[in-house]
Amino acid sequence: MATSFKGMTLLFSVFLCLTAITATAKDISNEQRNAYEARETFHKKKSAHDNLLKRIVQQEKRLEEEQARLNQLRTDEQSAKTELDQAKTNLDEKVDALNAVWGSRNQK
Repeated sequence: MATSFKGMTLLFSVFLCLTAITATAKDISNEQRNAYEARETFHKKKSAHDNLLKRIVQQEKRLEEEQARLNQLRTDEQSAKTELDQAKTNLDEKVDALNAVWGSRNQK
């Protein structure tokens, strides 16, 4: 009976060791899967972030180009306004001169 008890104890000890090894193997497997999934998620998020940074740089470049065009249009508009004002002044002078000629002709 003592031998049987020792054998049972040994068998129970082996069973506990195997259970612990199996549990540890499951834990390692689960942690490997979790780490893999986290790595995959990280790479997807990094790729999305990098793409956004790239799009921001491209948009900033387009914005700078559009701002330069806008500034040029404003400069062109100021020049056109100056020319328009000069043309209006010239027109007013010519109309006044014409009116003066008509006025002096009608007085004769």
